[in-house]
Amino acid sequence: MPKVRVVFFASLKESIGQSEYIADLTLPLSIGELKQQLANEIDKGQVLLAKGIQSSIDFEFARDTDIVPDSVNEVAFFPPVTGG
Repeated sequence: MPKVRVVFFASLKESIGQSEYIADLTLPLSIGELKQQLANEIDKGQVLLAKGIQSSIDFEFARDTDIVPDSVNEVAFFPPVTGG
């Protein structure tokens, strides 16, 4: 199982209590499946299942249905972005 760096930004980092996590993943899997796995593995990880949580795979925006490839280096999660 590859080890993948998972990074949490902004209020997610504060809610989970850590800025990153090294996850043992069976790839490929979807971002949605990864969120569920992390919610089960990480204390307070349930926050990842909240509506609107955004993600990226190797610095490219990703949706819950996107697949995390075998070649992944980093997956990041961040709260919904508001702008003005």
